Amino acid sequence: MIQPRILVTGGSGYLGGWVVRLARAGWSVTVTYLTHPPADPDPVTSWRWLDARDGPAVRALVETVRPAVVVHTAALNPGQGQDFDAVNAEGAGHVARAAAAVGARLIHVSTDVVFDGKKGGYTAADPLSPITPYGRSKALAEGAVREAGGEAVIVRTSLIYGWRPTAARQVSWIVEAAARGGTVRLFTDERRCPVWVESLAAALVELAGLAHTGVLHVAGTQALSRYEFGQRLLRFHGLDPALAVPVSSRESGLVCPLDCTLDCARARKLLRTPLPGVDEVLARCRR
Repeated sequence: MIQPRILVTGGSGYLGGWVVRLARAGWSVTVTYLTHPPADPDPVTSWRWLDARDGPAVRALVETVRPAVVVHTAALNPGQGQDFDAVNAEGAGHVARAAAAVGARLIHVSTDVVFDGKKGGYTAADPLSPITPYGRSKALAEGAVREAGGEAVIVRTSLIYGWRPTAARQVSWIVEAAARGGTVRLFTDERRCPVWVESLAAALVELAGLAHTGVLHVAGTQALSRYEFGQRLLRFHGLDPALAVPVSSRESGLVCPLDCTLDCARARKLLRTPLPGVDEVLARCRR
């Protein structure tokens, strides 16, 4: 039986890697990477180097692979550089237009920080209001996906965490600092809906096989502050939760959206994939 083709951009990233692992069960998988080639490539997955900023290269690859679905996880995240618009916005536009040109369905990964964080409980219908360079680049990316005119789902998600096969950055810096005996200053007034990487990846793969289009919020069911999240992680890893020091964002001088919690009711109705909260995930992992 011939499997349908799926193209995953950013496959050497944390989320992209999990999408690749889960997609292998039902798809013929082609994966792109930019800075990190696969550490342990498997014989059934085709890996291609690709810079999403290069529109002709994106178009050529998509025309060659001719996937049924493209899952676009490649992005420049905070702390990885400053070229947000070129990578996130222009790159998303290149991918979206190339996918539309071959009739491929697009699953585009976006973020909760396309909102200003003034109210929380954001729905897919709420207007975008980013206040950071990263958030603005992701809002522009969403616009580029819409303008491409193809069959697309824009998946807004939140803080991604996990520790297999390695820890996500959202986890590792907290745990590593505390393991060295240091304290970690974490905001008490920034609230998000952390999402387990395996759940998010499974949701993206499930969406690849559905006909749903439009914007969908996919995140964990539990809203937590950075401080509450950090305390739970330290306790889970056998470290003293008191090493998490509560501070407010105002004390730091950073500009960040405070309450970017997402209303994910629509996703819970649509998807079979569960989207557990942090406490439920940690309880499962302890067993």
